[in-house]
Amino acid sequence: MKDALDRAAARWPDLPLPDAAFEAALSARILEGEGLDSLHVEDLFLAHHAGRGNAAAVAVVMKLVDPLRVELRRTGADEQLVRDVLAELPAELIAPRADAPPRILGYTGKGPLGGWLRVVAVRAVVERRRRASERPTEALVVEQVAAEHDPELDLLRHRYTRELQAGFAEAFAALTPDQRLLLRQHHVDGLSIDRLAALHGVHRATAARRVAAAREALFEGVRAALVKELGIGNETFDSIVRLVRSEVSIHLSRYV
Repeated sequence: MKDALDRAAARWPDLPLPDAAFEAALSARILEGEGLDSLHVEDLFLAHHAGRGNAAAVAVVMKLVDPLRVELRRTGADEQLVRDVLAELPAELIAPRADAPPRILGYTGKGPLGGWLRVVAVRAVVERRRRASERPTEALVVEQVAAEHDPELDLLRHRYTRELQAGFAEAFAALTPDQRLLLRQHHVDGLSIDRLAALHGVHRATAARRVAAAREALFEGVRAALVKELGIGNETFDSIVRLVRSEVSIHLSRYV
C-alpha cells in the first residue's frame, strides 16, 4: 500500500499528500475484490482530490475532458450536442449531489481515468440521442466507450461481437433478480458500494461481496456461453474474458 501511495504522490506533486481519507477509499476498492496492482492508483488519487474540489486536480480532469470532443463527434452527434455535453460534464462530475458524493468519486480505478471519462461522456450523448429518438450504431458506441485501447482487445471486440452480445444476454438472464438489480445499480446507475449498502440496509462489506458475487456469476455465465459457442484456445479465451471484464458496464447497459 505504501508504495502505491508514494507513486500517487510522486505523479501529482501539486496535490496534497495521500491522507487517511484516500487510504480508506483505496482500501474500499481492494475490499471490493480488486488487487492493488490492478488499480490505477495515481488516477484514483487525482479523482479523489477532484471530487473534494481541489482546483489543481479539477484542472487536470478538465484537460482530460476536452479531447473527448473529437471522439464524441464520431458517434454521429451534431456539434451542438457535443458542445452541450462537454459544457455540462464538469459540473456533473465535480459538483456535490444532494443524495450522493460527486460523480467522479464513483470512478473505481479499474481502467484509466481517461477511459472512464470517455464512458461517461459517450453515455451522455447516447442518452440524449435516445431521448430524441435517434440511435447511434451499436458497433460505434462499443468502440468508443471501450474501457481500454488494446490492439489485441480491439481485434477480439470486432471478431466476436455477436458471440459476446449473445453470451452477455444469456448470462444476464440466468442471474437471480437480486443479482441483476445490484449489477444495474452499480455498473449502469453508478451507485457506489456505500450507497448500495444504505439502499439495501446491509453493511458495506456485505454489499461489496454481493456485487462481486453477482459480477463473478455473470462472468462465469459468459465464460460458459463462449466455451459452448467458440472453439478457441486457452490464450484467446483468456483474452476474451479480459475483454468481457473491461466492458461489463457497457454490455450491461443494453440488457437492464
